Amino acid sequence: MTNALINIDFQKDNFNKAYEKVIINNTFFEQDAYYLNYKSRYLNTIKALSKLNLPISSNILEISGGQISLLLKEMYNLNCTVVDVNDKYETGIIENGIDFCVCDLLHDDIPGENQYDLIVMCEVIEHLTVPPDWTFKKLKKHLKPGGWLLLTTPNFYRFRNLVRMVLGIEIFCPFFQPERGQGIGHFIEYSKENLEWSLEKAGFESITIEHKQLDFSGATTLAKLARIISSPLFIRPLWRDNLVATAQKPNNSVLS
Repeated sequence: MTNALINIDFQKDNFNKAYEKVIINNTFFEQDAYYLNYKSRYLNTIKALSKLNLPISSNILEISGGQISLLLKEMYNLNCTVVDVNDKYETGIIENGIDFCVCDLLHDDIPGENQYDLIVMCEVIEHLTVPPDWTFKKLKKHLKPGGWLLLTTPNFYRFRNLVRMVLGIEIFCPFFQPERGQGIGHFIEYSKENLEWSLEKAGFESITIEHKQLDFSGATTLAKLARIISSPLFIRPLWRDNLVATAQKPNNSVLS
């Protein structure tokens, strides 16, 4: 796969303009404060994508949300498709020139095999009540040979979890098997080693996983302050909040 596109002329100013237009000022994302707090997460995710070599006519699939697709469409005019467990954002996504499909990964199959150059899955895998290699195998079917998977997910060994364990506070949400279209919180989180093993088991190669601090935001002012105060601890990669992984479907893979 050649003819890199996304890494051409990446500029923070362009991201800021796109973020303001399609994320903050749209009419269908209901929590403006959330997107203001977590802007740096999306910035750093786009920067991670910019390092991948993708063909000019790339087809991109985003699992859940649609925020990354909106930004890629606005900044680079890429062909994007969003799949989500319900149709909550369908109208807004389609009005921005992006295809949309309702699909619950636990119950449904995504239309089209060997179709996408890139699949993006941000903060999703920790919500799925199945082994991650099962999910990765399912997604790999829809990548073209040589296509890429990019995912972000919380790091099990993040400092927040260590503090909670010491204090005897629950880390994860209660586990249950959700009905079709029903959401579930973080019932599990993964270490770098576990995520790498799962991607290898699913048949991916060229796997890169990094401990990252994608943002210093928090759900409350106190949580945000605590993260800022503890930020020197994140010099140690193991304690950072996020894992950012890229993995490639083998070029000799045709049907799976």
